[in-house]
Amino acid sequence: MVHRPDRQGCGGEPVSPDRTVAVTGSGQASAVPDVMRLQIGVAVVEPNVSTAMERAGASMRAVIDALLAAGVSRPDLATAQLAVHPQYRTGDDPGISGYEVSNMLTAIVRDLDSAGDALAAAAQAGGDDLRVHGVSLTVDDPTAPLAAARDAAFADARRRAEQFAGLAGVRLGPVLSIREGAAGPGPAPRMAAFAASMPVEAGEQQVSAAVDVVFELI
Repeated sequence: MVHRPDRQGCGGEPVSPDRTVAVTGSGQASAVPDVMRLQIGVAVVEPNVSTAMERAGASMRAVIDALLAAGVSRPDLATAQLAVHPQYRTGDDPGISGYEVSNMLTAIVRDLDSAGDALAAAAQAGGDDLRVHGVSLTVDDPTAPLAAARDAAFADARRRAEQFAGLAGVRLGPVLSIREGAAGPGPAPRMAAFAASMPVEAGEQQVSAAVDVVFELI
């Protein structure tokens, strides 16, 4: 934080940095996730590239069709990765034994009540070729909980500044500057359970905010 000695205080005079206190406040707000982000794909191994590409393409199309039929919107589907890797033999006859083709898709499921069904449908469609790379739950629009977290962060900053002013035997004056600081880790679900029947529990997330505030001391 850079103190500005030319800031105007209560009496219109410049404020000395020695008559300020800079604090950082932090705050959190709870939010219930309403969106599931699914990293899902297929991986196949075949003796040659063309066969591997064809099989992977067919498996991925089946997975996409299953997700669409389960209610996932097409704009919420995006190819995230396509990779081709040779597979090598070991032993007395080293060399390329085949090729692995993997294709990963990001799918956003906006109806958590049907999220388990969507995942189960994709698993059935992809069969043994299916790969699940990750599942995360998040809040689609964090505007309201983030605003509440900022309120809590500013209140925390004021409490800290008032404590320091009291310890110094002075009073807390007006705010001279406010800057949003680096918040803690982004929202992360407290609980997300996926059993054989693919149930989904939304759990709860904590949205964090931080603020740097400079107060005048009077």
